[in-house]
Amino acid sequence: MSRLFWKFFIVFWLALLVAGISVGTVVWLHHKSIQDQANKTDSEIDVHAHAFVSVAADIFSYGGEEALITFLQKAQQAPFPKVYAIDDNGNDILRRSIDPKKVAYAKALFLQGEFPLAIRYVTDNEGHSLLLFSPIKTGISETLFIGPPNERHEFGPAPMLNEPFPAPSFETRRLPPPADETVPYPLMLLIGSGLIAAIFFSALLAWYFTKPIGLLRQSFARLAEGELQTRIGNKMGRRHDELVELGKNFDDMAGKIGHLMSAQQRLLHDVSHELRSPLARMQAAIGIAEQQPEKAHEILTRIERESQRMSDLVGELLVLSRLETGVTDNAQTEICLNDLLDEIISDARFEASSKNIQVHYTAIEDIFITVRSELIHRAIENIVRNAIKFSPVDSEVNLTVSTNSAKDRLLIAIEDSGPGVAETDLESIFKPFFRGHLTERNDSIGLGLAIAYRAIDSHGGEIKASNREEGGLRVEVSLPYKQ
Repeated sequence: MSRLFWKFFIVFWLALLVAGISVGTVVWLHHKSIQDQANKTDSEIDVHAHAFVSVAADIFSYGGEEALITFLQKAQQAPFPKVYAIDDNGNDILRRSIDPKKVAYAKALFLQGEFPLAIRYVTDNEGHSLLLFSPIKTGISETLFIGPPNERHEFGPAPMLNEPFPAPSFETRRLPPPADETVPYPLMLLIGSGLIAAIFFSALLAWYFTKPIGLLRQSFARLAEGELQTRIGNKMGRRHDELVELGKNFDDMAGKIGHLMSAQQRLLHDVSHELRSPLARMQAAIGIAEQQPEKAHEILTRIERESQRMSDLVGELLVLSRLETGVTDNAQTEICLNDLLDEIISDARFEASSKNIQVHYTAIEDIFITVRSELIHRAIENIVRNAIKFSPVDSEVNLTVSTNSAKDRLLIAIEDSGPGVAETDLESIFKPFFRGHLTERNDSIGLGLAIAYRAIDSHGGEIKASNREEGGLRVEVSLPYKQ
C-alpha cells in the first residue's frame, strides 16, 4: 500500500487524538471547577441543596410557573430543603416570607458566578424569570458583604447592603442566555479543538509536501535552462515515500536526457566527419581532373563512388532517425520467417561468393510472425552482411533459427569466423559509427548494427553479441513469438 497513505492515516488519527485529549482535558477542568464549586460552603446559602434547585429549575423551564408551584408545595410537606423561587420583584411565588437581604445576597453571588448549581436563574417558555436557591435556616448578619467571598472591607455605602430590597432589576443585567438557546459547551469545545488541530496538522502536511515539490519545480526550471547535471535525490532528506521515488525518477530522466544530448552531439560530429571525407576526396578528384584531363574517366568513377557513399550514408541516417523516433512506413503484418530468411540468404551467398565464403542456413518448420517485414529484413540482412564483411576468405557464416524452452521467444543466431570484437566493445558495436579495435576494415559506414538494434528493439526484441571460443563473433536476435 502507498506509503503516503499511511502518513495521511497517521496524521489524521494524530489530529483526532490531539483534539480528543484537548476536549477531555478542558472537560475535566470544567468538571473539576464545578466540583470545587459544589464542595464550597456558604453561611447563608445551602449549597448542598443544588440537586433540589436543579430539579426545580428544570420543572420551571419546561412546565412553567404552575408546575413549579405544585412541586414546591409538595416539597414543603416532606423533609426536603426549602427552595425559594424569587421573581423580578423580589417576591417568592408561594408568598413565603424571606429576608430581602438574603435575596440580595443570593443575587450578588449569582452575578459573581458563585455556586452555579445551587443558585439558578431560569426563564420559562413564556419569558418569565425566577431566581432559585435554598437559604440556610439560621439568621443572616445585620450587614451582608456583597463581593467576592472571603474578602472583607471596611463599612461603606458602596460594597455593603444595609437597606431592604429592592435591588436593580435583573432585566437590566447581562445574564447568561437560557440553556436551550446556546450550543452545548462540549460540542463547541469539540468543534474548536478539532478546528485548531486541523489547522495545525494541515499546515504541517502542507509544509511536508510542498518542500520537495518546490525542490522539484526548481530542478525542472534549471534542467529547462540547460543545466543537465541537475540532480535532486540527495536533497530529499531521509524521507521514504513516493516523493523520494519521484525525485529518483527525475534524476534518471535528467541522466537520460544528458545521455541523449551527448549522443546527439556525438552523432552530429560523426555525421559531419563521415560526410567531410567523401567531399574532400571528391574535391581532390576534381582538382586532379582539371590538371590531368586524360584521367577524366577514372576520376569520374571515383566521384561516382564517393557520391554513392554519401547517398548510402544519408539513407542509413534517415532510417536510423525514423527508428529512434518511432516513425515507420509499414504496418505489422504476418509473414513466414523461412521465406524472409531464404531471400536474405540468397542475396548473402551471392555477395559472399567473391570471397569464397560458405553461408549455411539451418531452418526449422514454417514459423509465422507478425512484424514490420521491411525492418526485420533490413536488421537481419545488416547482421549477415556484417558477418560476411569481416570473415576471411574461404571461411563460413552460419545462421540458425530456434525457439526457447517456453516457446514464447524466437532465436536467430548469426556466427562468423572473423577477428571478433574486444570484450569492452561488445555493448558498443550497436551504437552509430562505432568501429571495433580488432576490425581490419575501415570502409564501413558504421550504421548497420545500429539500425539492426533499433529495428529489433522496436518489436520488443533483444539483440546481443558475444565472442566465440573458436574465434569470430556471434550475434543473437530474440523476438517475441506466439504460436
